[in-house]
Amino acid sequence: MKLFYTVLLSFLVTITSHIISNGCFEVERNALLTFKAGLSDPGNLLFSWHGQDCCKWSGVICDDIARRVVKLSLRNPYDCYGYSCSDWESHALSGEINPTLLSLRHLTHLDISGHDFSDLSIPKFIGSFENLIYLNLSLSMFQGVIPPELANLTRLQFLDLRGSQFTGLLPPQLGNLSDLRYLSLRHSYSYPSYKSISDNLSWLYRLSNLRYLDMSGIDLNNRIDWSAINKMHLLETLIFSRCYLSEIPTDLGHVNLTSLRKLDVFGNLFNTTLPNWLWNLTSLLYLDLGWSNFQGSVPSTLSNLASLNYLSLAGNNFKNVLLESMSKLPDLRYLDLGWLRIGGDVVNFTKSLGNIWYNLEFVILDGNDLSGNISFIIHQLNYNLVPTHITREIVTHSRLKVLDLSDNNLSGVITEAHFVNLSNLEALSLSGNYMLTLKMKDKWVPPFQLLSLSLESCKVGPRFPMWLRWQTQMVTVRLSNTSIIGTIPNWFWNMPLQIIDLSYNNITGSLPVSFRLSKMETLDLSNNNIYGPFPTKLESPLALFIALSGNSIHGTIPQSICDMIDLGILDLSNNAIMGELPNCWKNISILESIDLSNNQITGELPTSIGSLQYLTTLQLYNNKLYGEIPSSFIWCKSLVFLSLGANNFSGTIPEWIGKQLKNLVVFQLRSNNFTGYIPSELGNLAKLQVLDLAHNSLVGSIPSSFGNFSSMKNSSEFYSTDYGDVYKDILYTDINGQYMYTSMPLTCAKTIDISGNNLKGQIPKEIWLLQALINLNLSKNGLIGEIPQTIGVMQSLEYLDLSFNELSGLIPQSLSTLSSLHNLNLSYNNFSGNIPTGRQLDTISDPSIYIGNSYLCGPLTNKSCSKDLASLSIESAHNQREMVWFYSAIALGFIFGFWSVCVILIFRIAWSVPYFQRIDNLFDKMYIQIVLAMRRLGE
Repeated sequence: MKLFYTVLLSFLVTITSHIISNGCFEVERNALLTFKAGLSDPGNLLFSWHGQDCCKWSGVICDDIARRVVKLSLRNPYDCYGYSCSDWESHALSGEINPTLLSLRHLTHLDISGHDFSDLSIPKFIGSFENLIYLNLSLSMFQGVIPPELANLTRLQFLDLRGSQFTGLLPPQLGNLSDLRYLSLRHSYSYPSYKSISDNLSWLYRLSNLRYLDMSGIDLNNRIDWSAINKMHLLETLIFSRCYLSEIPTDLGHVNLTSLRKLDVFGNLFNTTLPNWLWNLTSLLYLDLGWSNFQGSVPSTLSNLASLNYLSLAGNNFKNVLLESMSKLPDLRYLDLGWLRIGGDVVNFTKSLGNIWYNLEFVILDGNDLSGNISFIIHQLNYNLVPTHITREIVTHSRLKVLDLSDNNLSGVITEAHFVNLSNLEALSLSGNYMLTLKMKDKWVPPFQLLSLSLESCKVGPRFPMWLRWQTQMVTVRLSNTSIIGTIPNWFWNMPLQIIDLSYNNITGSLPVSFRLSKMETLDLSNNNIYGPFPTKLESPLALFIALSGNSIHGTIPQSICDMIDLGILDLSNNAIMGELPNCWKNISILESIDLSNNQITGELPTSIGSLQYLTTLQLYNNKLYGEIPSSFIWCKSLVFLSLGANNFSGTIPEWIGKQLKNLVVFQLRSNNFTGYIPSELGNLAKLQVLDLAHNSLVGSIPSSFGNFSSMKNSSEFYSTDYGDVYKDILYTDINGQYMYTSMPLTCAKTIDISGNNLKGQIPKEIWLLQALINLNLSKNGLIGEIPQTIGVMQSLEYLDLSFNELSGLIPQSLSTLSSLHNLNLSYNNFSGNIPTGRQLDTISDPSIYIGNSYLCGPLTNKSCSKDLASLSIESAHNQREMVWFYSAIALGFIFGFWSVCVILIFRIAWSVPYFQRIDNLFDKMYIQIVLAMRRLGE
């Protein structure tokens, strides 16, 4: 028997040695290698995946006994925030997820988070991992629907799918995951157009073991049963921010959420008072009620939440905020009371908060109406202005890390003495306090190391703040509109800054010839007095936003601009830049906005701009560019704002613009050399708000398809590019002869301007039905016809210029009903009859707007409107049309008769000689008679 077991054991060892090779099962190693082969690995995260023992590969964890792969952890070591994604992108896996992973039958943990699987849906086969306990697919940009097959993972305790682009309904089968402790379905805020709709959330309440629930950004359609949520007594974190909720009960009866530590309902639409049951959540540490349209007041029962260390009430519509109730929250460290319209003196405000003021590490009070001397509030952070029993450690407020008092009405002078004891301060924001002055000595060495400084619109100058040179860790500095005069010191460019905003000052000097800011992401030096050449070499690989507009920079744009592969916004407008544009734009794949207007750039448009599939704004107004619009622009399907005006472009307007660039809001080609017809396909641009084709050489008629501009029919419909608070597009346009800058969104510039062309025919009746149109300029063409009474529906119309055409008929009385109209020009046409009066027309009393219309009468002309004159003018207008036909008939008759005689005389020589002799004799007799008549008149 012993011999039998010995042989059997030897056989099993032999078999196992074929299956396991150097500590790793061969079938699992092959599965991992097949998985690797299907991936793109730019960051070489899988560099160690070679050799026989897969248990030693990075991210692969095996069971110590059975040597089976139980965990696969391939998380991207970098995150992606907004545009700051270069490190993430360079380490993000992409490609396909091969189903051979199912060979890892003992897998309990799967983490492939933070990668770029934007072309994939979550593979359905993942639902077949029978032993999976932990599944993390977060921030990997999956698309499509969440597969119901995930519900087969009955042992699953952790599921994180946040930050992808899911569509469709949430699968109710997820309610079968009864062991689930953690569930995050938060959608990616980088894609604001996406909503994952929840049809029925009854499945959610079957997850009785849930501790963490995050549904942020999902349209929950008010399907939340708060009474069922109240039964989830193990719940510790509940996040329903930006869920489009408008209902929340004021009372839940007995509150069972005794374990709840974090509640976040930020950014909803409740429009109700604060729920009473909130004040029973005595275990809460974190409460965010911000920007949810809550009404009423903040009650004194807020003090029941004695354990709170994070509280945000910002952006609501409270009539009263009882600051005294917050004074009884001893553990509070973060307080956001922004945009609550809190008024009064800052001294009284801090006294109302009592002793907690000295415990706070983060204070946000932006957007209120506080007044008084800010030096008091900072001074109070350092010295004992409260009862003597407060310890010195609290009084000096050495804990304070963030102080944000921006956008108030604070005043006073701050010196280095106010910051003596704020040794832990990391972020200081005093922006928007126009009466605030900072006076620090050049040699002052601050006791703190700031990461972020925002002093926009405070008075910091005239000298550049030299104390910044000691801030060796600072990544953000915002000193816009701070009265700084002079040059930027050289040491400033050596700081580890990521965000630099020095715009709207009087900074002089030139930029470095070689621009080397290795960590810089945002640079805004716009609207200063910087001169000199544009840097010949740019070494800022992480640059996302570059704005140098409104200076005197000259030179050419170097090829190295395209080395900034993460660049999203480039604004070099209003300088003296010359030369041709480099043809390298395909390297900057995520570029969204280019503004080079008001420079001296020459040459043709580079075809490589057509490779910018995310480009939303292209502004090249007022340069010296020429040639035709490149056909490669057909691929710029994201374009919203296209301005090529005031250049030397030529050719015809391409039809494909109306067919392919469906997102266009602004289309401006004014003051160029375009010829040919206006393509009717432009009528397909339903979002168009500004159409400016003025001062070209266009011919033909105005397309009736212009009536399809739906944004010009609906006054509440506005489209725009959106870069948040970072940047605003500016439109340079001509309204009523005046050039103006208009900020996007274009709430005041719904415009059609096709003046100064060679257009003929009647104005399409569809144009008179564009009710939201604000500016209509059809002047300096050859248009005919009448203005219909239906113009009265254009109630948004402010500017109307139809001058220098051949329009006729009566001026309609309905013009007087246009309550917004304040600029009108009907001069040099063939209008007749009485000039209408009443309402809005009575406020426009300039007679020059009607000059050049011979048959008009009324107070603004030299002709009285008697019945005979009025009827005569009407008759003359009708006769004028008849005379046109009469003279046209005469001309045709003359041409026909003349050429008939000529043809006969050419072919009949015998007739032609006596005919022309007779003509000569007749001419001589007429000449003699005319001379005699002139002599008699002279006598």
